[in-house]
Amino acid sequence: MNRIKNVLISPFFIAILFAFKMVIYYSLIKVNRLELVLILISLLVWSGIFIGCGKLGLKRKRVVFLIVYFSLSLLMFADTMYYNYYNQTVSIRQLWQAKSVAAVPKSFFATLIPASFLLFIDVPFAYSCFKKHMDKPKKHKQWGKEIRHLASILIALLITLVVNPFHSAAIESVSKNEFFTSHVGDIYEVIADNISPEEMEEEEVLKVLAEVEKKPEDRGFKGIGEGKNLIVIQLEAFQNFVIGAEYMGQEITPYINELIKRDTLYYSNYYSNIGKGNTSDAEFSTLNSLYPVIDGESYRLYEDNTYRGLPWLMREQGYEAFAVHNYLGEFWNRESAYPHQGFEDYISIEDLNQDEIIGMGVSDKSMFKQLIPVLKAKEGPFFSFVITLTNHHPFVLPEEEISLELNEEDVDKKLGAYLQTVRYTDEAIGQFIEDLKAEGLYDNTVIALYGDHHGLNCGMKDVNEDVSQFIGRSYDYDEMLNVPLIIHVPGSNISQTIQTSGGHIDFLPTIANVMNVSYDSKFTLGQDITNAKEGFVAFTSYLFEGSFLKGDIMFEISREGMFEGSRAFRIKTGEILDASKYEEEYNHALLLKKTSKEILEQNLLEKHLE
Repeated sequence: MNRIKNVLISPFFIAILFAFKMVIYYSLIKVNRLELVLILISLLVWSGIFIGCGKLGLKRKRVVFLIVYFSLSLLMFADTMYYNYYNQTVSIRQLWQAKSVAAVPKSFFATLIPASFLLFIDVPFAYSCFKKHMDKPKKHKQWGKEIRHLASILIALLITLVVNPFHSAAIESVSKNEFFTSHVGDIYEVIADNISPEEMEEEEVLKVLAEVEKKPEDRGFKGIGEGKNLIVIQLEAFQNFVIGAEYMGQEITPYINELIKRDTLYYSNYYSNIGKGNTSDAEFSTLNSLYPVIDGESYRLYEDNTYRGLPWLMREQGYEAFAVHNYLGEFWNRESAYPHQGFEDYISIEDLNQDEIIGMGVSDKSMFKQLIPVLKAKEGPFFSFVITLTNHHPFVLPEEEISLELNEEDVDKKLGAYLQTVRYTDEAIGQFIEDLKAEGLYDNTVIALYGDHHGLNCGMKDVNEDVSQFIGRSYDYDEMLNVPLIIHVPGSNISQTIQTSGGHIDFLPTIANVMNVSYDSKFTLGQDITNAKEGFVAFTSYLFEGSFLKGDIMFEISREGMFEGSRAFRIKTGEILDASKYEEEYNHALLLKKTSKEILEQNLLEKHLE
């Protein structure tokens, strides 16, 4: 028994557990290059931590070691969870998300991967070995000099990997993927940005804006909704592949399908360009035609900036602008940010009758029913911005609200649950429009609906397999990020599908054309995709910055964030293209994102609005 115990706490066994830990970690974050090199570097650093803590001249070095070791294991666990959802590991810039994640525990726990818990299996063994190592009587021979030399070599190696003074692509690849160097590099970049930020001069920003500015002009469908009320509905986790689709002969979105057939412009190649602010970033980009940033949600980072987005523009036309959401007013900092966005009022869960709670908040059907008398009471034209919620991950409905009949094998799958809540959302929209008709509000109201982001992550193996089978082709980012945009104008006698690619960034110019509302195109980075010849969307999260969609071509930057090693393919067909041909567009995507960030960082609208 003692022999087994000694083996379990021997340095050799712990080294094997270190290696096992890293194999699991790199498998979970889907590293597919240089795995052996990464494992060896990580193993070296873990050994350095083990020995270094042992040489500390502290009384409570055991406690220090346990805290350090467990904290790093916890960070690895967080990386795997974050990657499972965002296709990226955790950054120090995302620490702000802890509060938001805590607010949606069911959604968080639904993303847990059981294998991630194996990252903690070595903790008790490593601690026991460390204790034994500390309790051993010191031998006469001292290894301090040798250990200091090894520590110096290790530190020099880490600095070389993080700073990459030779600008080596191989070193960059290792640094971006290896656990320790990626996080140390992240901290290094944050500190460097704070000390010496790489800002564009204001004149340079204005020059870029002048080059990309889309001059407004008389175009098709201009003013078809002029003078009408405007209701914009942001649909939670609503993807485009469900539109017009059937499951076992049942339409998934029967009401929206009918809506598209009459008085409607339907944009089938519309894409989510959100950052880490998810739903709130979809709102921000939609309302302002600016790109969100990767560092955090724009509603918090740039809360009190000056804006002239859709709420302000509609108010200038004499409209009352207000927002409605069936969750907490403070979530994503909406309560504080909305006045600066131009909303005069915000109706949240605190203001609603909480008669029917589904998932995180008041059900969509209840929210829409409660909204009707609010709209009816308005004396003048209104712009109502409504955010739905019931279709939120993990897609749970009470039994009485389930209306799709599923195959038994799909009942407990994410796809099956998702299709059920999508059908619920469709029913809620149908009920809302019928209520608008009953109250005499429908004919004089433009209704725009769009999805904020995906509900089903193509990076999850089980989800990918199920959705691929459902849609009849490989489920990739072109399908995952594709959300619908529907602009319904009663009495317009228009029924047209627009296939020009676009994204949230394009909503403001597109709806401004429909409503015949003038806007300052100098500080908007989107275009009216109803009339545009070709679309272009730069992405922020899920696909790393530098990724873009141009026409029918999607470009995905490599996971190291470098042009080399990237991929390009045609949307809908998956045809692989030569990625090296799209460096100009890649640089354009980076320039657009940088320009948008500088507009926000320098609060340029405040300086240039008349």
